[in-house]
Amino acid sequence: MKSILTILFLSAAVLSAHAQAIESPIQWSFRAESAGEGQYELSFIADIAPGWYLYSQHLGDDGPIPTTISFNENGNYQLQGATEEAGEKVEGMDALFGMHIVKFKKQAIFTQRIKAGDELRMVSGYIEFMSCDEEKCLPPREIEFTFSFEE
Repeated sequence: MKSILTILFLSAAVLSAHAQAIESPIQWSFRAESAGEGQYELSFIADIAPGWYLYSQHLGDDGPIPTTISFNENGNYQLQGATEEAGEKVEGMDALFGMHIVKFKKQAIFTQRIKAGDELRMVSGYIEFMSCDEEKCLPPREIEFTFSFEE
């Protein structure tokens, strides 16, 4: 009896882990490019699975969690302006939230320019985001990022 319960428990754990792996509709990648004069353009690229959406940084209250990029301060760089966003936008009344929403499908690219200090070795932080399809939303997630400038 004990071995049957163990097998059932392990089977449930494997199925649960497999289901969580499937429900990862947003895949992030990161790129840093020199913009000259000690500046860099940091890109946060979200590849979005078909049928899923990632929300804009610019949303009203009482709706989905907006995509938010937070930087860990280390004194070796300065943010230059606001984080920009681009991609295939879908804008309008959202049936799940009953409000005007801006969201992305297929891919979203967020860019932030920084001015590097003499001792810049890395820029790190995290992205908080939420994704939905036409029927459901996944809980908000946070992922960490690190850009390395070591030579």
